[in-house]
Amino acid sequence: MGRRIGGAGGGSDKGGGAGTFLLAALLAIAVGSGGTSALGIGSAGGGTSASSGARGQPNVSSRQSQAAEARIVARGVQVRARATDDSTNCAAHAYGQVKEYLLEHPCVGMHRASFELRDGRGDVVLVAVSWVDMGDESTAREFHRLVDGSGTGNITELSRERGRYRSVRFTGDIYESRREETVVSNAQAQPVGRGATGLALTSIVTNALR
Repeated sequence: MGRRIGGAGGGSDKGGGAGTFLLAALLAIAVGSGGTSALGIGSAGGGTSASSGARGQPNVSSRQSQAAEARIVARGVQVRARATDDSTNCAAHAYGQVKEYLLEHPCVGMHRASFELRDGRGDVVLVAVSWVDMGDESTAREFHRLVDGSGTGNITELSRERGRYRSVRFTGDIYESRREETVVSNAQAQPVGRGATGLALTSIVTNALR
């Protein structure tokens, strides 16, 4: 899966065009909170935080997707639908080498969200986000490197398991990731239409992220 890493940006669905609204929405989700780098690079420094499993509670929950939605709405983008899911069996909801890694190194917990975004012109874009809590920072770093790799698979997008957009496949062209201690998150955006509008959206946002 190809990766496109973006910088900071902003925008609105009013007057900015579909590409601007999509870029703002994606970055709002992926880099909205402080902590480690937004460019797919883990936090610097040594040491390992206490295992989430030892505490018995994952560091991921619906608070992540609620905060992500709030950041999107604050930028004037319409969120028409949101679906979420929690699991402690990450491998069951993954594919490719990512699935194999999670079978050997089970996660502590996972939270996924799927957002249906719509701009003022009616263009629809799906945004898939996952937050995976690994047992310690060492496995989190390894998992982060793997999920960022080309052709290595990913956490299964929630929209592919439920709802009306199961046939929509994410290309990975519009992608962001981050790691904060034991939690690795990544966000992908995909235009729903494959006609002229969808292709234009993809082209605009890919160029913007570069």
